[in-house]
Amino acid sequence: MTENEITSVMTQEQCDALAERIVAVLRERKELGAERRRRMEFERKNGERALARYYNFREGFRIEEIDIVYATIMASNAAL
Repeated sequence: MTENEITSVMTQEQCDALAERIVAVLRERKELGAERRRRMEFERKNGERALARYYNFREGFRIEEIDIVYATIMASNAAL
C-alpha cells in the first residue's frame, strides 16, 4: 500500500481525531509517570525520615541511659 492509499482509507477528520486521541493518551501517560515519580520520591523521603527518627530515638535513649549510669556512679561511693 502506498501513502495515498492509506490516507484514502481515512478521512482528514478521522486522521485528526486519531491524532488527538494519541496526544491525549500520551499526555495521560506523562501525567501518570509524573505522579508515580512524586509518590516514589515521597515514599523515599518518608522512609528516610522514619529511619532518622529511629536513629535519633535510639541515640537519645543511649545518651539518657549513659546519663543515668553516670549519675548512679557519681552518687555512689565508687566515684570516691
